[in-house]
Amino acid sequence: MRLLLTTYHQAFLAPGGGETEFLQLAEYLSENGVRADFYGHTSRPLRQYDAVIHFSAFGGGEGLLRSIRDAGKPIVLLPNYNFFNAASTSAQVVREHLDLADLIVVRTHVESELCKASFHVDDRKLVIVPPGINPSFAKLVPDDLFRSAYGLERFILWVGALEQAKQQLQAIEALNDYDIPLIFIGGYRDRSYFEKCKAAASNHVRFLPYLQAGSEIVRSAMQSCEVYLELGVDFPGHSAIEAGLAGAPLVLHEHPWSRELLGDDVTYIAADNSDIGEGVSRALAGKKRNLLVNRIKQQLVQPESTARLIQEIELLLERWPGRK
Repeated sequence: MRLLLTTYHQAFLAPGGGETEFLQLAEYLSENGVRADFYGHTSRPLRQYDAVIHFSAFGGGEGLLRSIRDAGKPIVLLPNYNFFNAASTSAQVVREHLDLADLIVVRTHVESELCKASFHVDDRKLVIVPPGINPSFAKLVPDDLFRSAYGLERFILWVGALEQAKQQLQAIEALNDYDIPLIFIGGYRDRSYFEKCKAAASNHVRFLPYLQAGSEIVRSAMQSCEVYLELGVDFPGHSAIEAGLAGAPLVLHEHPWSRELLGDDVTYIAADNSDIGEGVSRALAGKKRNLLVNRIKQQLVQPESTARLIQEIELLLERWPGRK
């Protein structure tokens, strides 16, 4: 099977966790015996591909998808969309993506139900494939690799680009005077928001640049942090699952996505951020280190997650008109 991977034009102007996941997909497909190419000047003519996987329901990809549909190729959509907080301004373009897709892949049952309720999607088009992360996060690396590189002992960690929707500023304001430093890894999407965060930060807060996802130093940071923190108006990204596999106690917003995938061995805090400091203290006292490791190993690692995606695509192709 040969697949073409596409997305909207602006996706990599300021890439985040979703874009990183999409780039890794080609590697995981290859590990499962599938040839995958990113759309561009090095890709083959469309007729040579069995199907197209399109990342994101963000506006800008509809024209490409219409051309693919007109050419008679099956479209598999990874929406990368927040069905929990669907914006009315984006509803029309999201609906067009969903209508053009022949197979829609979501990560949780709760997302599937919301997609059907909000956009009236045919249940037969929807499949659930849980996210899958690199199993290397469970492999031990020297504990002091990250700490010695940055002169740290105990610390609270957050990996991901600074952006307003992720609410790092609220975390800074809540933990400025906490006795354990707060460390951000990942650069920023919005320079003005970064400047606000820096202006609000005490000397207990440090901002580190982007470090290669899955690298030993990032894994060392996740394995040696006291607590891994992630907030935001959206559900958590892959970094939170990676930190859980690395053994870190997690502090996350109460969210049905997190509950379905990670269960109860997480310290959940209110969505209004009123108890960030108290939540971190509970996580420190709760002895939750390593509690998520087995659950994540069994349900949320690669290449098994991509193998499930491939199975769903094969089923789609088996019933595709004219395919032998």
